[in-house]
Amino acid sequence: MEHILIKIYGSISNASPELYAAALEMVQEQNEDAVELDGTFFTISFEGIYFMMNEFIAAIKPHLTNDCTGRIDYIDVDEWSLTRFWIEGGLITQNTADLNHVMDHSGH
Repeated sequence: MEHILIKIYGSISNASPELYAAALEMVQEQNEDAVELDGTFFTISFEGIYFMMNEFIAAIKPHLTNDCTGRIDYIDVDEWSLTRFWIEGGLITQNTADLNHVMDHSGH
């Protein structure tokens, strides 16, 4: 049984096929089913022991438009932290919080 250390969940509205292709290229060796595009609604759902999150964000960033909105959560169970990537207006911002205090920092 694989020990889950990393969990990633998120979605982006108004995503393009090019964004999906860039995301798919990043995950295809680990789990190509982790990303989906339904019309212009992109989702990612991944659980595993390792994920190159910085590289993933760098790969999709050039394909974000001003109409793209969403968020992607990167949960590191080993570090007991959540990093939330907010996507809006073609920009990505991020915030990291300890999982014990995540509701204080997640925008809820």
